[in-house]
Order: sequence, then structure tokens, then C-alpha cells
Amino acid sequence: MSGSRVPPPFSARTLEARLTPSHEARTLSMRLPWQELLAVEDAAKASGKTRSEWLREAVLAHLQKPIRSRKSAPDPTLLTELVGLRQLTVNLFSALASPEFSRETVQQVAKQADHVKEGKADEILRRLDSQREGK
Repeated sequence: MSGSRVPPPFSARTLEARLTPSHEARTLSMRLPWQELLAVEDAAKASGKTRSEWLREAVLAHLQKPIRSRKSAPDPTLLTELVGLRQLTVNLFSALASPEFSRETVQQVAKQADHVKEGKADEILRRLDSQREGK
């Protein structure tokens, strides 16, 4: 569901009108850790704006961005282990069909799953990233 972060009564014309401070402006205050405050001050200085101007523009720019669905990226470590478990399970079922099913076979299947899991997890993560960038 992609829409604007700006509430409906807050039209584009109203947004443009609010970009410039006026006598009707209200104050918004917040607390920031000193590291974040220094980062804001550095960014404002680098853009040649006051801290207040920079913050106002940053907030309004954020409000104009469309709302994206919040699909979070899977944790790479968990994904790697899940892919490994899937690989192990599939290969163990295949090995069970063989008459030579032994402890060594299980160990070989586990080694093969460990060997393959990171590459397959990386492939899945790259595919998910490209899908996100394409949208």
C-alpha cells in the first residue's frame, strides 16, 4: 500500500506554503543524544542552512516520501542456517531411499549442506535486494 505519509488534509499547496516560516509557525522540540545533535549540526552547516531550516526540510522531505510496505530483510545468519537445514533434510530424504544409508552417508550429507548453505543464502538475499530495488 503506497501512499503519502502526509495526511489527506495536508495538500501539496499547504505543504509548499509551510516550507517558509511565518508568524503562525509553532515550535517543535526534541531531545537528541549529543552524537546525533552533532551530526545534525554538521549536516546543516554542510548544506549552508541553519539547524532549524535543515531539520524542517528533512522532516517535510520525509513526509513527502511514499509509504512503503515494511518488508524487512531476513537476517543473513538465520537464513543461512535455514537454507542449510533445508538442504540437509532434502538430501537425507534422498539418502534414505538408497540401500547404502549409513552414518557416513549422514555425515557426508551434513558436510555438503554446510558447504552449500552460504552460497544459496547469498543468492536468496541478492534476489530479495534486486526485487526491493525494482519496486
